[in-house]
Amino acid sequence: MPRPNALPLLVLLAACANLDSAALAPADPSAPLAGMSGFTLPADVRVPGGTASRAPVPGQRYDLITLIDIAQTNNPLTRAAWLRARQAALAVGMVEAAYLPRLSAEILAGRHASDSAGVSDPLGVLPGGDVRAGTGVNAAVLSVQWLLFDFGRRAALREGAQELSFAGNVNFVAAHQTLIHDVTQAFYDLQAAAQREDIQRRRLAAADEIASMARARRGQQLATVTELAQAEQVLAQARFDLTRARSETSAASVRLATLCGLSPRQPIRVDLSSTLRLPPRPPEAVDAFLDDALQRRPDLQAAFARARASEANVRAVEASFRPRIVASATLGRRMLTGSLDTGAGSLGGERSQQVAGLYLGVSIPIWDGNARQLQLAEAQAGHEAALAEAENLRAMAEGEIIAAYEALRASLAANAAAGEMVSTAQTTYDAARSMSERGLATVGEVDTALRMLYDAQLARVEAQRTARSSAALLAYASGQIAGGAD
Repeated sequence: MPRPNALPLLVLLAACANLDSAALAPADPSAPLAGMSGFTLPADVRVPGGTASRAPVPGQRYDLITLIDIAQTNNPLTRAAWLRARQAALAVGMVEAAYLPRLSAEILAGRHASDSAGVSDPLGVLPGGDVRAGTGVNAAVLSVQWLLFDFGRRAALREGAQELSFAGNVNFVAAHQTLIHDVTQAFYDLQAAAQREDIQRRRLAAADEIASMARARRGQQLATVTELAQAEQVLAQARFDLTRARSETSAASVRLATLCGLSPRQPIRVDLSSTLRLPPRPPEAVDAFLDDALQRRPDLQAAFARARASEANVRAVEASFRPRIVASATLGRRMLTGSLDTGAGSLGGERSQQVAGLYLGVSIPIWDGNARQLQLAEAQAGHEAALAEAENLRAMAEGEIIAAYEALRASLAANAAAGEMVSTAQTTYDAARSMSERGLATVGEVDTALRMLYDAQLARVEAQRTARSSAALLAYASGQIAGGAD
């Protein structure tokens, strides 16, 4: 029969055994959440709301440089990069503080009491009854510790912290360069979209004029039903293309406003004439340009700084295998109190004692369960990994720079060819329009010349956008982008 004090435990075990097994099974991941409708989640009030965006100034026209300045002020990524750089700089100060002595004050207070029964005393000398004794200690001590020599461990830690601080500052620059590049590309996208919209607007006006001409010629029995239908089809296509161009302009404007931290709910007026002047040709000395560009890229500077920091960490771990020389000093006062209570009376007393000392010690590591060997292997692996990542990033950066260089060269050539194409298409359209007015060309021929002209204009807009984007991309890939105009 179980003991009475074991009954509650048996009852609890029996209750657990009767639990439904389905209640202990894990939740089915396919089961819908509470309030979930299909694959639409309910609103979660724990998600913080967005901060209010800066509204554009009514009537102000923003140029590219102003938009970049606004973006640098409002973008949270640049603020986060600055805080990371500040955090790395504070880490350097923490390491440098290890070179200074450490001063601490200690105040201790304690008391010990004990009771004991009276002891056997055949001679009757000691008092009878219980004996109570108590002792107390109060101490106030000021101590100084100073690490005099550690075979370069602190120097290695400081060097690593300085390298990481440098990497933080470089990453701050990289965040700004990335933002400048993104805003510049968004500006060029909006510029090209606005130009395409203007071309489609003029194309719609010309298509409407051609359709009116076709209707008039059809009324005079000078045009066929097919020609009139073709003119109406061109007019409908022009309306569709204009609608699509307007939506592209609106989307590009929203993206630019979002990057700059401006409210996308209100349209912004942009000065599209402020743009990057295209270079006549890319740099001639490719090898010299490539070497200089690789040295200027902030991501490469940060990557190799992290590799140097990891190398310094290896030296710091190696220095931990060596002895440390420490000096310490203490100065204070200690107060001792004591009391003895017996049946015949009580005795007590106290004594004050000054405490002072100066020590010089050597700490020699002998064995720590192979922990330092493992730590050294870990540090060496981290250094090799950081160096390999930096080397890989340099190879990728070299490919990016060369690709941007070739893209710029090709886009400059395409831009020049697009200009010649627009010139020849304009001449063809003017000739077809003149011949049509004299009855020597059909409406279809005029429409064909018109479509070739506007297609050439659209191609030139795209070539100009590509050339500007390629120039900005080359400046960004080579670490030399710093603003919207050269």
